Amino acid sequence: MEQDAAPGSLLRFAGTGTAFHHDGRGSQSLLVEPRSGSPFIVDVGPTAVCSMERFEWSLSRLGTLFLTHLHGDHTAGWPFLLLNLDKQHRRREPLDLFGPVGMRRQLEGLVELCYGDLLSASLLGFEVRYHELEVAAARQLAAGDLLFDVVPLEHHPTSIGYRFHLEDGRVAVTGDTRWCPALEELARESDLVVLECTSIEPTDQAHLSLVEIREKVKRLGRGRLILIHLTDAVASALAADPLAGVVASHDGMVFPV
Repeated sequence: MEQDAAPGSLLRFAGTGTAFHHDGRGSQSLLVEPRSGSPFIVDVGPTAVCSMERFEWSLSRLGTLFLTHLHGDHTAGWPFLLLNLDKQHRRREPLDLFGPVGMRRQLEGLVELCYGDLLSASLLGFEVRYHELEVAAARQLAAGDLLFDVVPLEHHPTSIGYRFHLEDGRVAVTGDTRWCPALEELARESDLVVLECTSIEPTDQAHLSLVEIREKVKRLGRGRLILIHLTDAVASALAADPLAGVVASHDGMVFPV
């Protein structure tokens, strides 16, 4: 199923690991290239720009950035993405950011610590437009021509999952979450789900495990699942005992919707 190019929409996995970068995996970041319209990023961990440069994935047409929650392994790459777009790509068109309430304060704080001059409208070559979302269920929101749904999930007070309505199907991205009814709802109405899977066995952390997914996968509907926020051990366990319709992601993976 994995391939380097496809006529339809593509998911490009810039980073697939946890906050600990186990096995050298990058922090979570997903570049989505719809069949038509501008590419967008879901989460921008600290290694995101490095990974996209490594895999030679251009950001010149980037339209939007979405954040699933405000933990650093999903947001701390923002100052470097901003720097890259301004200085390398000479971006001039506005960039829209969507994420939970508190996003602007956190992202501007990160930029202030790293490259404070980029907060000046006179020094940054383009406008950053923040769209803060309540952590509550919402349907048919719009980012330009892209429609998306939001579902609150259970990991951090800011945690939300997205369902993007692409021409090729409905793609959900969970971000980090424990198992909860809202996760089941998000997945059941999606054709493809990018699902976190932090460990093999369940733990007391607010994360999912491969054991839980095996036990409860039928509750997620009939869509395909791509595991992210994982370790090589999780990927190896899945390879040793495959689960129909479930794929483990790796950094640099390109997957057709």
